[in-house]
Amino acid sequence: MIYMSKKEEEKWVIARLVLNHNHELASPNSQKFLRSKRKKSEAQKKLIDLLNNSGIRPSKIASVLTTQAGGIENLNITGRDIQNYLSTKRQNCLEKGDAQLMLKYFQKRQSDSPGFFYAIQMDVEGHLANCFWVDARSRIAYKNFGDVVLFDPTYLTNKYKMPFVPFTGVNNHHQSILFGCSLLWDETKETFQWLLHTWQEAMFGISPRTIITDQDAAITNAVAKVFPNSAHHFCMWHIEKKIPEYLSHVFHAFDDFKNKFKHIWLRKIYTIREKWIPAYVRTTFCAGMSTTQRSESMNKYFKDFLNSSTPMSVFVTQYDKAVDARYDKVREKDYKTKHSKAILKTLYPMEDEAAKIYTRKIFQKFQEELIQSQKFISEKIEVQDGIHIYKVHLFQRETPTYIVRLNLELKNATCSCHKFEFMGILCRHVLMIFIKKEIHSLPPCYLLDRWTRYATTEKANDIASVGSLAYNLKSSTIWFNNIMTHSLGLSERATRSEKHYKFTYQKLLQLSKELDELPYEDNDNVCDDQVNESNNDLNSSEQREKFSLLDPPCMATKGRPRSFRMKSGLESSQKVKRSSSLKSKRETKIRKKGKGVSSHINVEKEFNSRETSINADPTMEFSAYSVPFEGQSGRADSYPTSFMDLMRATSYPYQRGF
Repeated sequence: MIYMSKKEEEKWVIARLVLNHNHELASPNSQKFLRSKRKKSEAQKKLIDLLNNSGIRPSKIASVLTTQAGGIENLNITGRDIQNYLSTKRQNCLEKGDAQLMLKYFQKRQSDSPGFFYAIQMDVEGHLANCFWVDARSRIAYKNFGDVVLFDPTYLTNKYKMPFVPFTGVNNHHQSILFGCSLLWDETKETFQWLLHTWQEAMFGISPRTIITDQDAAITNAVAKVFPNSAHHFCMWHIEKKIPEYLSHVFHAFDDFKNKFKHIWLRKIYTIREKWIPAYVRTTFCAGMSTTQRSESMNKYFKDFLNSSTPMSVFVTQYDKAVDARYDKVREKDYKTKHSKAILKTLYPMEDEAAKIYTRKIFQKFQEELIQSQKFISEKIEVQDGIHIYKVHLFQRETPTYIVRLNLELKNATCSCHKFEFMGILCRHVLMIFIKKEIHSLPPCYLLDRWTRYATTEKANDIASVGSLAYNLKSSTIWFNNIMTHSLGLSERATRSEKHYKFTYQKLLQLSKELDELPYEDNDNVCDDQVNESNNDLNSSEQREKFSLLDPPCMATKGRPRSFRMKSGLESSQKVKRSSSLKSKRETKIRKKGKGVSSHINVEKEFNSRETSINADPTMEFSAYSVPFEGQSGRADSYPTSFMDLMRATSYPYQRGF
């Protein structure tokens, strides 16, 4: 114990010294809890960072370190120390500015990989408003598979509650593939126009053949402005669910509102039937998709990497890891397609031909159509201008009936089911006619390149690999992982006997001494995975200008609040009413959970001199046109009065009978 006193200015004098301990000494087993003993080594920090970046929780990280140390008694840090380390590191990063760190990450990625593209919008005060980014792999993938694009801005995965908007497509393995993503401040027509223009610029100015979106007025107007020549379809699932969900409280409160509203709504969506009803969209190539559920499945996939409290600087790095994992699955499918042989189930030559051309997944779909074709019979109706017209139906069944038109000279056929136009694979009805007319080889016009195993080989030497190799070679994390991997193998071999252990241990001591004597060169550019101020070389004069990008404020998004789940109108109408006492308790519970939540349909908020619509009106204006509908009454001016009535009236032509 030491007592000190201040005798003069900035001069301390020891007044009393007691050498005997005034506390109980720590036992050997508890010495690891002393602050002086709880220092994390650089190797431990690297391993903690590696596991944390892989999505492993601090409690699991402590378990890994315990196993590595040979038991908890040999580990000098606790789970709380790991949490404090990660929290301090995260706080230090956020003090530099979350948006600024994200910007520097983009600049570094673009410097390392010329194919990386990003764009950022700021408000008048310098706050981040909107941002978009896409890597080289996704840009090249769009060249191969960008004919159909899904666009769904309904997912929140960051602390600022900014909608996460992925552009999703489907590759030759029928897997979901990304064409870039964006974080948006609001969901207005102007914002979507900026996003679509920016995305089109990143995609070499190429417009998609078909784009599938939610039924939203702002999105619809933006798509019409930016992609006037692209087919725009609405998600059929959202058509049925979205509007009643917005008005669930009205459905529940007024018994007669549901029927009145449903009739008006059905008349309105009937006028836009060409954008969502299968009978109309089947004539447009959609790679077999009619809803945005594939995009929603991608959102579910990202949940393993992101959550609603993820900072943007962490968001972009985790997004890249999610994309890397996705492309690894693509490489796995490529390997299985090229190094495995399909099992043939028929003796038709076209099956063997398809197995050698299609990817394994697409071949399975074609094979199923070929097998099912054996269940059908045909009847020639007539011949018009060299076109043979057949009526095809299941054996011993007259309905449903399909009409196949065949040009024998050109070996060209069309079917009323429009499967080839919609999916890009021949249907069972055409295959049945081909077999009957002894057309044993698939005509080249029916072998779409996008479904073949060679869809990506022509662009193998693209910009996707440029920069990524350099980025990895300069990464200290990659170096650490390589050294650790070899060290684990060395440890396993060195502990097989005492002789091997002593030999390896002496060599490691010698190597450690030589490594300490090895000087570090100033020009060793090590790319740390954590973005910092010193390692970002900007590659344009605009980027070299010093400016600070401020973080966006946390915002309220378009649509109902996410604090609790509101029941849709359909769910409310189907649910059995409970007693008034139970209803009162339930409403009290909901009010407590939804504290501060507005119940108005249209709410506007002023934030940073910008007006943002929180709950926009779900209805939308369309060009007025009317097509007579012949309902059950047979009147030409009738309109559908139920959703099933509408679907029956606009079903595929071959389901109406001939």
